[in-house]
Amino acid sequence: MPTGRVKVFHTDRNFGFITVDDGSEAYVAATEVSSGQLRPGDEVEFELGDSEGRRRAATGVTVTKAAPAANPVGRTMANPPSWDELEERERQRRMARRRRR
Repeated sequence: MPTGRVKVFHTDRNFGFITVDDGSEAYVAATEVSSGQLRPGDEVEFELGDSEGRRRAATGVTVTKAAPAANPVGRTMANPPSWDELEERERQRRMARRRRR
């Protein structure tokens, strides 16, 4: 059974897309979700079938791991650099430029 992560799900339009672990995408309709609503970042299991269009369709979708509530997009991001780190990068850039002259 293939697994993947919900890329986007429009609750008002009742459809979304899943990024399959192999890197491809699959269309998912709200009627195919067996465990409530999907949120971006949820890890899911599903079966792949054919849709009317060119995209593959996911059927029998079940959530295996819900995305954290504090992270609504389901992504993790690195903290922004501090001012000291930014100044050091700029200093290194200037030194490299001087060496090239």
